Amino acid sequence: MENSYIRIHHRRPFALVAMVLIVLLGLISMQAKPVHAASVPKLVVTTPTANAFVPDRIFVRVTVNSQVPIAETKAAAGSLPAVNLTKQTAFCGSSCEYTGWVDVSSLPWGNFNLNLTATDVDGGNSAPLAIALKHNNVPVIHPDAPLPFEVADPNLPVDISCTDDDPDTSCSSLKLSINGKLLASGTNAIKETVSAEQWIGQAATVQLSATDASGLTSSQSYPIYVEDVSNLTAISKEAGVVLDTDASRTLLWNAYDHRLRIRHRDTNEAETLPLLVAEQTRLNVKLIPGGVIGSAYDATGTDLPDGYYRKGLDPRGIYSSFIWRDGQLQAIAADDIRVNGGWAAYHAPGSGLRELTLQNTSTGNAVSVGFTDRNDYVLDDHGTLVFAREGKLFRYADGAASQITPNDGFVYRTPVMDDGVLLYARDNSSTLVVERDGVAEELTGASSVAGDYMTAGGWIGYTVYTEAGQKQLWLRSPEGEDVQLMPTSTADSHFITLSAAGEAAYTYDGGVWLSLVQEDGSRLPSERIVTDKAKVYWEDGWQVYLGTTWYEVPGTDPGTDPGTDPGTDPGTDPGTDPGTDPGTDPGTDPEPTADLDGDGQVNLNDVIEFLRTYGTKKGQLHFDPKADFDSDGIIGKKDLKAFVKAGHFGPQVKKALQNAIDVIADQMDVK
Repeated sequence: MENSYIRIHHRRPFALVAMVLIVLLGLISMQAKPVHAASVPKLVVTTPTANAFVPDRIFVRVTVNSQVPIAETKAAAGSLPAVNLTKQTAFCGSSCEYTGWVDVSSLPWGNFNLNLTATDVDGGNSAPLAIALKHNNVPVIHPDAPLPFEVADPNLPVDISCTDDDPDTSCSSLKLSINGKLLASGTNAIKETVSAEQWIGQAATVQLSATDASGLTSSQSYPIYVEDVSNLTAISKEAGVVLDTDASRTLLWNAYDHRLRIRHRDTNEAETLPLLVAEQTRLNVKLIPGGVIGSAYDATGTDLPDGYYRKGLDPRGIYSSFIWRDGQLQAIAADDIRVNGGWAAYHAPGSGLRELTLQNTSTGNAVSVGFTDRNDYVLDDHGTLVFAREGKLFRYADGAASQITPNDGFVYRTPVMDDGVLLYARDNSSTLVVERDGVAEELTGASSVAGDYMTAGGWIGYTVYTEAGQKQLWLRSPEGEDVQLMPTSTADSHFITLSAAGEAAYTYDGGVWLSLVQEDGSRLPSERIVTDKAKVYWEDGWQVYLGTTWYEVPGTDPGTDPGTDPGTDPGTDPGTDPGTDPGTDPGTDPEPTADLDGDGQVNLNDVIEFLRTYGTKKGQLHFDPKADFDSDGIIGKKDLKAFVKAGHFGPQVKKALQNAIDVIADQMDVK
């Protein structure tokens, strides 16, 4: 028993000592452990990677791991002020992502450090993190030619240069290809002419690439036209897509720097509108006195560098309507703007009934015409407006609107008009109605589909679909005679426009075809003149806008026919036949001019003078050598064309003058 007691007695002190040691060690451990040791922010950088070449703006992406919420995360490039990065998710636990853009454009070319820091709400800072980078932009391509939508005919002038931000070197390579085939190369510049003949009539894409001494490469690609335009005369080549022209101005859109400009051709000065138009989607802008009116997607305020923008799923920018006049841009609440002569018409944005407005583009005065529930309205150059509302058509003229279709249960729509002729569709019976001088009649067999009919100068262009499914294009003269245009057998053939003389432009098999009329009234076989990507219209001859070039179809401008240029026929030049006018000095006749009364102005008085002299011969009363443009001693039809061209008269004056001369010609044998 004694031995057992002694053993138990000795064990108890050892157990107490062990318990005390355990408690002390626990207390020491608790005191030695920092409260927030695990909460020091730790940074993991995803973008940019170390030692990378970076441009003027850097996108930074960093993940911050911390048990304590983060107050701020910053990025500082070199000695520049730090930029706050933005937290990407409101609730992200202990691992959160921060991103932002850092502008380093003010740093010199070369190496710098990107310093990143994070601070938590308790003031704890991350360990310093520096990423070594090199400020080095890709080389910049400067294309003066070709620009997007330029025309290779099929030769293509090339004028391209390249610059780099490395102060000690320049570009090492510059290349131009078309559809993947290398055609020209250089180092800092290419200036030569290449042939694109193998792509005539095909889709063609210019591809540009430039490389600098560091191996950085930039590239650009954009569409061009490759077309045989030997049957067209180039009027002007522009630094942008030609949208509209008048007597002295050209409206263009540069698809490379995204600017709308008005070029004054007499001074070569340009007005640049304060808009950034990235694409042609719903681009509708027209010249007016003193400026332009129209609508476009404006990408101002977006990060849109120079270079052709390939349209994405959504248009780039905000669609807006505006008037630019005398250097000022004014926003207008307008949609579907139509311009004709000195007038513009547009309706308020939105759906349902929308207010329709007519504006005098010279004075800026605008009046409310009424309300329309669809985009069906047509405007003539006198300011007359025909529009649809609730299935009926109304005409606005002389300050008042009146209904012009009956209340017969039919739906009337899609009006077109010109010179007293109004065409419109009548639904439920799919009928095309022709109204002349207030008398309406059906055009039997004609399609009433929008775009299938048009009118000009009393002529009517209409479409017929045969029982066999063939699509035919027809013309009806003011006298009621019909002629079919050939060829027009493809389903995508359609009218583009008519001239007052009954000539027609239409599409067929991927091209624009012209049906022209000779002076004797006979019609020439239709001829293809250009790709159907071109815009074609009649104004003192057939005009063609293809990309960056404005063309004219030779021989269709009054006064340009062979023999109308004074002196082109050696036998008709005054003085070449010494016996044509006995007793006169062959050099005394004055030069032909449209200013027949000599007052320094070309106006109605000169028209009256021309009518007085028309039909006379040299030596007869009223003969005026100033009106004898072809110098043949007779004031005839060729002189009429030359007089009209020299006087720059509007279409209404030209038509009235022709009508008056037709009356004279009926009474006289005038050629």
